[in-house]
Amino acid sequence: MKGLLLKDYYLIKSVLYIILVVFAIVGIGMSFLASTWVLAVLATVMLGMISVTTINMDKNSGWRKVSVVLPVSRKAVLDSKYILYLLLSGTGLLSGIVLSIAVSVCRGEFDSHSMLLFVSISIAMALFSGSMTIPFTFLFSEEKSMLGLIIAYPLSAMVFMGAAMLIDDKLTACGLVAAAGILLYTVSWGVARKYIAGRDIG
Repeated sequence: MKGLLLKDYYLIKSVLYIILVVFAIVGIGMSFLASTWVLAVLATVMLGMISVTTINMDKNSGWRKVSVVLPVSRKAVLDSKYILYLLLSGTGLLSGIVLSIAVSVCRGEFDSHSMLLFVSISIAMALFSGSMTIPFTFLFSEEKSMLGLIIAYPLSAMVFMGAAMLIDDKLTACGLVAAAGILLYTVSWGVARKYIAGRDIG
């Protein structure tokens, strides 16, 4: 597993540094137009999506076919993608929180309630997206796998809207949606291990 994660890290290392720099520049600019805590959401989603691109990189390079003859199970390959997604999303979340705290303190606008609210939104957005984009990218071509993204974000928005309409406390509503995201990601991982890992995917 460690070898698989390192392989993916080397694939995205150069892009990862560029994304972090772009995030810092664009994110700080956006924080002056919207809530400072939008940085947490932006970083979590951006870094999480980088991990999904490694699936298409494996397909395009032919590594998926080579891996069949290596002493690595197909379930381990699939597991590595779900773990990488969590690691990068978690790194994005922590980076976003640190930067958001720094900016909000400098502006004298630190608010722990807003922080918890946007952390919950970040977790939910990342996990709802990952639970769909990872299996879609495994199963379909690069173009068709975009369908996962197209479905994920409107679905997340609808769930947020539904929770906000049913529950007056926004923090509780976002916390429940985050919990739903964790559940959906877990289910997606389990279903993928059972039905996708054993398939011959180019």
